[in-house]
Amino acid sequence: MGPPGLLRTALAAVLAATPGFELAGESDPDRHLAEGVITRRPHVVLVDLDAIDDPATLTGQLHARLPECAVVVLTSRRTARVLRRALGARVRGVIAKDVPPQELLDQLRLVAEGRRAIDPVTALAALDAAVNPLNEREREVTAAAARGLSTKEIAGQLHLAPGTVRNHLSAVLRKTGARNRWEAVQRAQDAGWI
Repeated sequence: MGPPGLLRTALAAVLAATPGFELAGESDPDRHLAEGVITRRPHVVLVDLDAIDDPATLTGQLHARLPECAVVVLTSRRTARVLRRALGARVRGVIAKDVPPQELLDQLRLVAEGRRAIDPVTALAALDAAVNPLNEREREVTAAAARGLSTKEIAGQLHLAPGTVRNHLSAVLRKTGARNRWEAVQRAQDAGWI
């Protein structure tokens, strides 16, 4: 499964033209990948993380039927959340879509050798996210807001007064530097705080 359109075609051309790489095939993100990959038995599968909903299901299918195959994901978002999502899906590589071709090839070689390849900017974002400024209750309130609950619904679910929920949301806005609750949720998710 590869990135759509032009990027997938360009990647396929680069890989096919590089000594030491053999392109086993490519497919659209909306096609069932696992069967096609299993029949070709590649050492490494490159997947567009931005184009799939559940990388854990995909990698689970691959690992169950082809345990020696390493999964590497490409992403345009370099955040702690993306890294956590990818590592939770047991991928061996996380590579940014904007890396130069030679860097991509070097990272794919590392993975083919059995090592892990993580984009350094994404790794640094995860390290920066290690210090979470939100306290436990603020994380709970923010997670509830991320599910689209209203202030009243959050209050009911967490057994708090609506005014207390508003106070926690105000603290979250201040700590994330966001202008509204949706922006605060997005920043907290991207930083890996919730």
